[in-house]
Amino acid sequence: MVRRVLLAAGLVALLAIVVRSVPVPTPPPSSSVVGSMGRGPTVVLLHGLGSDANDWMTTARELARDHRVLLVELPGHGVTPMASPFTLEQASLLLERAIASEAREPVVLVGHSVGGLVAASMAMRAPQRVRGLVLVETALAPQSTPAEADTLRALLDRDWEGTMREIYVSFGRDSLQGEALWAAASQLERRDLRRWIEVALRTDLSAQGADLPMPVLAVLSERSWEPGETWEHAAHALGYDRVPRLRGEAIAGCGHFVMLDEPAKLARSIRRFVARGDSLVATL
Repeated sequence: MVRRVLLAAGLVALLAIVVRSVPVPTPPPSSSVVGSMGRGPTVVLLHGLGSDANDWMTTARELARDHRVLLVELPGHGVTPMASPFTLEQASLLLERAIASEAREPVVLVGHSVGGLVAASMAMRAPQRVRGLVLVETALAPQSTPAEADTLRALLDRDWEGTMREIYVSFGRDSLQGEALWAAASQLERRDLRRWIEVALRTDLSAQGADLPMPVLAVLSERSWEPGETWEHAAHALGYDRVPRLRGEAIAGCGHFVMLDEPAKLARSIRRFVARGDSLVATL
């Protein structure tokens, strides 16, 4: 079955991330925390590629009723400068550094799409900093073949704007939302987006799933976990097999940007996850 996580028509692996075997560099001095609100257990919200912290605002305000919420932006997005040279390790270290500057206790880390892979990478390297991990519309395993990845590269080389627009329109709940998503993403530097894409096309975190000792919640839309599909099948296809303390949850009526389409439902899912804490057990 062709997976639907990040990109339609067999190219859904666009935004997956993997830890690469390169020396770990020193992250830039700037912090990527762009806002905080509320009091209580700390929840960190991290957006996806071509997005920014604003997409989390409705969910953040709901959570802030009884949680302390930190909003973080990825390198090259919003007010956070792009790391140069850019690697996943830089993004992960910058995230860890930002969290450490704002919270002494372990946090619940929530990442959307490519932000979920950055969050997972950080949680694998520094599990003592993360009491729980929520991955929203994130696949730990590549969702396209090497040939499909090469096809995507060729399409981007030939028609960057048309290809990227098609991708973001496919993310939307409908074409109107999809056009708005592309309008926002198109404001980023093309070079920065391409760097993220190139990292994404070479990645796979599924083998490191066992390195996530904390509870993990995978929140998916219907395009990623289809109605009638078993959780075991969906979890395998998305690369979650080796995650020991895993729970899956589907939210209906959403596109790829669950926090835009069902912010209150997503906030409730995160709140329930925080409340369960260490009592969460694996569902597989």
